[in-house]
Amino acid sequence: MNTLVPLRLSFLLAFLGGPLCVASEIPTDRVTSTKTMNSGHHQKMVTSAQQQVFVAAEAQNSQQVNLSDTQILSLSTQQTGHVLSNPWYINIDISGFGALGHYSTGSAGSKPVAGFEVKEASLFITADVWEGVSFFIELQTNRLGKDDQLFSRTGEVYVHITDLIPSLKNTIGFKAGRIDLPFGEEYLWQDAIDNPLITNSVVYPYGWDEGLLLYGAISSVNWVVAITDGTDERSEEDESDKAINLKIYGNPFKNIYLSASWMKNGDAAKSAVEFGGSHFQPVGASHDSAVGDSPSTVVDGMLYELYGKYSFNLLDRKAYIALSAGGASQEDEASAYDRSWRWFSIEPLYNVTNTLYTVLRYSQIGTYDDQEGYHFDGKIFAGGNSAFGYDTEKFSRLGLGIGYLPNPRTRIKLEYAKDHFELIDASLIQTNNDDRDFLGVEIAVRF
Repeated sequence: MNTLVPLRLSFLLAFLGGPLCVASEIPTDRVTSTKTMNSGHHQKMVTSAQQQVFVAAEAQNSQQVNLSDTQILSLSTQQTGHVLSNPWYINIDISGFGALGHYSTGSAGSKPVAGFEVKEASLFITADVWEGVSFFIELQTNRLGKDDQLFSRTGEVYVHITDLIPSLKNTIGFKAGRIDLPFGEEYLWQDAIDNPLITNSVVYPYGWDEGLLLYGAISSVNWVVAITDGTDERSEEDESDKAINLKIYGNPFKNIYLSASWMKNGDAAKSAVEFGGSHFQPVGASHDSAVGDSPSTVVDGMLYELYGKYSFNLLDRKAYIALSAGGASQEDEASAYDRSWRWFSIEPLYNVTNTLYTVLRYSQIGTYDDQEGYHFDGKIFAGGNSAFGYDTEKFSRLGLGIGYLPNPRTRIKLEYAKDHFELIDASLIQTNNDDRDFLGVEIAVRF
């Protein structure tokens, strides 16, 4: 009998058992969002899972397998120095997440027939190119439950330099490529594994765009500046204007996090930035409008948001309350079609136990003008764009959920939510002009 078989088998069992041992030792409060781990101005904060697996496997087999120095080097993911001196697989980190569930919106929403679906799934690959230089690519294999419309594609794709000017006292980081637009906070936790609820807020400002991003810190204040094309078309510009993002954020006090964001989109037929699934577009360009269609082909847009989060203990359990408020304006060459809208959201969360939490989120967006509406979709369950076009005066969502974290890499959620649309006086739309009730259960995992 080949004497190596038992050795190989014991190592395989230890290798497979490694992740379970490691996962159970990671405290819940160390779990960081997928975006936090991989986005440009938020550095990766957890040790590579692959590295922990090999370390655990080696420890368990130290008495069973006598590995030579060469063999240990081929298995260990501990970096030995310069990128070029490491085995190729040490310079590549692969992570990702996926979410699936059962969702129902009733006849008025986007899921009139309750059913199971794969809602989201993405792979994240980071490759070290040189010391302080890496390449990042996001592969979206399933995007927001629209497999029939949004096929596999890339999300963020960029080159990342962590210290652009080493001689400076304060580090400046740099990204070039397709990046998450650094506006607000929801883009950092929009992925299902990081979102405490199944639905997003009605505001939900996010977007990808090609361009450049700089980030750094002055004392305890962090800053981000980005310049991008500003158009929804991928790697193609429809106007020479560029979009500009400015964001500052930090913790002025121990339990308080604050951020302020501002963005000017520049002229575009359809902006890269979205809010709840809607873009800056001329009135009537994409959906019906009761007050007529703008003759313009492009519009300019500007938006801002303030955000605050207060974390505290209640009955010896962790809790927080998060607030956001902002606004946007759209400028059209035909001033009759200028539009402006405002929004806010409030989200309290309470940890009932170390693994069970309850959360409520109320959010609202609108023109608050019964003569001037805009298109607010409520991505991905409300379907406001197709139902009401540019006739919505106000859109609100109330979501109540329970979440369970059986381990630091799994999140199970149950949510009931109610969406409500109010239309402008001129709108003749009556069909589906009622509340939308959402009920869903979802499981999300990361690796």
